[in-house]
Amino acid sequence: MTSTTPAGAPGGRRLFISYARPDSESVLRLVEVFKALRHTPWLDRELETEGGKPWWDRILTEIEACDAIVIVLSPELFDSVPAQREREYAAELGKPPLPVMVEPVTPDILPPDLSNRQFVDFTQADPLAGAKLASALTGLPCAPPLPDPMPKRPDVPSSYLGDLRDRVRAAVLSLDEQVGLITELRIRLDLERERQAVVTLLRELQRRRDLCHAAWQILDPLLRDVSGEPSEVPSPGPESQKDPAALSTSASAQQEPTTPESGLPPAGWYPDPSGRHQLRWFWNGCWTSQASDNGKVINDPNF
Repeated sequence: MTSTTPAGAPGGRRLFISYARPDSESVLRLVEVFKALRHTPWLDRELETEGGKPWWDRILTEIEACDAIVIVLSPELFDSVPAQREREYAAELGKPPLPVMVEPVTPDILPPDLSNRQFVDFTQADPLAGAKLASALTGLPCAPPLPDPMPKRPDVPSSYLGDLRDRVRAAVLSLDEQVGLITELRIRLDLERERQAVVTLLRELQRRRDLCHAAWQILDPLLRDVSGEPSEVPSPGPESQKDPAALSTSASAQQEPTTPESGLPPAGWYPDPSGRHQLRWFWNGCWTSQASDNGKVINDPNF
């Protein structure tokens, strides 16, 4: 098989590093130790901008060409679908695994393919850990020839956030689907490594023209809280007693919210918070189903 990576140094091994993105800093320290031991580690970092099938094919090619797969153990590893598929494919090819722990992991929660294996503790990254790595690599068996026929290559993994993104961009979303998405994304906000991507998806969901009022009532205060804004409806000026249908679109759209002493917005037409229509009637502290486009008042049953 043609290789895209130079052969390892004499006596060294060609190592494929399987890891979770949050562990990148620890992995780089690990790579330096492998190089000092005259092995040739391979990381996928330079491929991160390629994306799609070519990126994944390159990874599988490197697994096929390696002498051993280094599995970087941490709690984050078990959330990584790509890392799981890398391990499974390497096992099918008979590549010797070397588990290396960079963050404390309870052995009882390791997946079956790792629970019965000895691992090297690299949580301290000190000279003793380096000596243990050298010893473990020396004790690894040689990789067998590639099987013939080759097993089917695993499909390109889609990330969990990628799945959520596709759902946010679906052509149609029911109220239950909108609320479900908000709930799932809100849980992911607690993960620092995903927070910015989750906020982006929440704002994309907020811009949907079919966003229902019940979903907006959950989403708007959530995004205000994330951005540090007050979680309340903007308050307009003095209360108006005009009939909603009598207000023109142009005049209503120019209203700017102010804060009355009561703290409650008065009845009136304001830009539709769901984005589905130009204006929406606000009355008695609540958005109503009455909407307006180009001066025509309609009933929006999904709000």
